[in-house]
Amino acid sequence: MMTHIADMYKVCHELFINYPLAGRPGNGSEAGRSMILMMQEDPVFFLLSLDYEKGRPVYSIGLWPAGGIVEISADDDTPVSDTLVDALTYGVPIPRDGSLFGWIHRASVTALVVVYADESESPVPSWAVMPLVGTQEWQWPPFTSERLFGNWFWKHYWAGDVICLDDLVAGTPGTVFWVDTKAALGSDCCVVARDIKTFTEHTLQHGCYVYFQALRERKSVPSMQELLGDVGKVDLAPQYA
Repeated sequence: MMTHIADMYKVCHELFINYPLAGRPGNGSEAGRSMILMMQEDPVFFLLSLDYEKGRPVYSIGLWPAGGIVEISADDDTPVSDTLVDALTYGVPIPRDGSLFGWIHRASVTALVVVYADESESPVPSWAVMPLVGTQEWQWPPFTSERLFGNWFWKHYWAGDVICLDDLVAGTPGTVFWVDTKAALGSDCCVVARDIKTFTEHTLQHGCYVYFQALRERKSVPSMQELLGDVGKVDLAPQYA
């Protein structure tokens, strides 16, 4: 049975409804949004965009970061390729660039998950798991070593195992910092100056959060005093405000 563009209109709508954390400001109207979808086999990435024309939602999709655009409207009987049908049906939404999540163990965050999805910074979307220094591996996310993002992330999010920390960080300036530790650890780290709690009573523990590979390689992590004393540290609060 041939699939037409109009058949995919509802699918596009549901993606933006069900995955709000994947939506980022679009390039069109102020109300416009976009999200990156990943097909895992290759992997291949698509950009799904939402704009408004005379107050009516209009969607479009194309290869990310650059590719031909196909408009998807509610009354278009044009056949759509199997490739785009698969992208919209099976593509994994990627959280917006810079998203900061926490892995929960017994109501406390034991690892951070950071997402990068800016085409100007990286050729493909990527993500990093950064456990809290001093935690055991069994307290880390089960997906720590996964190479590609997957729907398993959203299942953990909906189950409450993963929480978004953007609002918490935005509301506590002078508390969560990004520090350049590439020379010592091979990557940057995140430092939390004191315990802070979400409105759901989950605790983002004070300490240093480091890329998991550095911890597995037992690299020497600078002290909290040294990290917080770094004049180049960046307060993350303004980035999420």
